[in-house]
Amino acid sequence: MSSASNRRRFLAKAAVASGFGASLVQRGFSWEPPTASATKGPFYPVPEIAKQKYYDADLTRLDPQSPVADGEQIIVRGVVVDMDEKPLDQVIVEVWQSCASGRYNHPQDKNDRPADPNFQYWARILTGADGAFSFRTIQPGKYPGRTPHIHYRLVAPTRPELVTQMYFESQSEYNKKDGIYMELKPEQRKAVTVGFESKPIGSPSTDAAGQNEKLPTGYFRIVLGPKNDAKATQPM
Repeated sequence: MSSASNRRRFLAKAAVASGFGASLVQRGFSWEPPTASATKGPFYPVPEIAKQKYYDADLTRLDPQSPVADGEQIIVRGVVVDMDEKPLDQVIVEVWQSCASGRYNHPQDKNDRPADPNFQYWARILTGADGAFSFRTIQPGKYPGRTPHIHYRLVAPTRPELVTQMYFESQSEYNKKDGIYMELKPEQRKAVTVGFESKPIGSPSTDAAGQNEKLPTGYFRIVLGPKNDAKATQPM
């Protein structure tokens, strides 16, 4: 038997043993691996995001009449797909992060960085038929002991929830010193590390001012695992 055949048999057995099942073998391994999971950490919002007064997709201010938060504004766009690259509809995407100073809005965050009363700190978004999501936020500050990052919690119909973290390509030096980031496999780190470039934030349906405004924009592709994957999220 050829070495290629032996390797394919080994991969097939590994796929079944890992819980992905025979269906992946039958598809010839034409699937994307799930996005790496992470713990929620100690600073998931209290009360939960759905019970907060403000949780829309613009974290840079509390409402349209509020002052703008400190820090560099960025746009995060992304899509939620399954392992066959099919966009997933009606997925709740929650995000939370530190403000520009590196402080979380959480009673357990005792670091001496100043909080920002104008920053929303979190958002809750629902994907459409195209699986897309988008939000406007501030480049998170460096929390003591961690590289800058944004937390995500995804709740999809008929699937276990996924908690993960997004990192910044521009923070490569800090990323290399972050224990949680470096615990990931190289391919997992690549999948959760996002590059940003200046792009217009408007769309053809917006006014001229919106089309002309440019902000650093990144794209985060999130892959959810199989419906029967009970280990999509690690415990807190």
